[in-house]
Order: sequence, then structure tokens, then C-alpha cells
Amino acid sequence: MRVLLVGSPGRTPFCGHFRGSVRQGDAELCWAGRLRGAGSPEEGWAAAEQARSALEDVATGLPGADRFALIDAAWAALRSLDHRDLSVLIAARDRGGVSLAGCGLEAVYTGGAPLVEAGHPLLGEPGIPERTGYCQFEGGERDRASGDLVGVPVGARYPAGDLAAACGVRA
Repeated sequence: MRVLLVGSPGRTPFCGHFRGSVRQGDAELCWAGRLRGAGSPEEGWAAAEQARSALEDVATGLPGADRFALIDAAWAALRSLDHRDLSVLIAARDRGGVSLAGCGLEAVYTGGAPLVEAGHPLLGEPGIPERTGYCQFEGGERDRASGDLVGVPVGARYPAGDLAAACGVRA
């Protein structure tokens, strides 16, 4: 499973972008997001490094964590940052299924098709909402959310061309 975020329109489409993953036993947490996307490259880089570092530490001290505990810990880590302009897609999976959480997104795609569309409570304006929730994919639905998951931030569009390039993937 890999989580990607479409770049923003403009001259610095990946300013403030961060992504990564951590594992804890049978559970995996993956994320892609952006902070300070409208700031200078230096501000964006610093904010992205803070977010990346905070999320990489999420699994520490959570032995035996399930996907829900990992997502809750990810939100706690992100709340410790200045998250007013945060757009992020968080995905966690364990043997029971795949759960998604996010903010600042218009849609989530997988395999070129919408997985979560406008109107779903998972989506909304940038910044962590007071109450966060999950989107569940269990049983037969789990396979739908096990490939590349692509978050489309508010104000961006799902790319018609090269998806990897539109998400800043360089290798």
C-alpha cells in the first residue's frame, strides 16, 4: 500500500509535501500530506520535515497496535504541529482491513477511480477537524483500498497524465 498526494497548482506544486510509512507488528501506517504549501520553499520544507518526523515516531511505544490506534496516534502527532493549513491522507491496515482518515481533501482515488468522493465525511477543508473519523474497507472491500491511494487536496484535480509525476514521485 502506498499513499500519494496530488501536487498543488502553481510554481511550487510540492512545497510542504511529506509522505512515508511505518510498521508496527502486523499493522502499517502510510501517509501523504502537505503543510505550508503556500509559504516559501524554506517554510514548506521545515513544516514537512516536522510532520514527517512526528509521524515516523508514531509507532514507537505502540506494540501490538491495530490500524485504529495508529491513525489515532497519527492525528495526535499532527495536532502537535501548527496544522491550520494541513491536507493529509492517512491510511492504516492490519489483518482486519484498511482504514482511511484525512483532512483538506476533495477526493481519494485508487486505480484511477474514485474511492471516496465529495460529500463523504472523510473529506473537507484543510486543518484537522475537531472530530476525526475513519472510512473502513473490510472483508471483500479491503482489496479496493490496498493499492496506491491518491489524495486530491482542495483546489487540485486528479491528473489526466502521469500520476506519479503529479504526486512528486521521482523514482
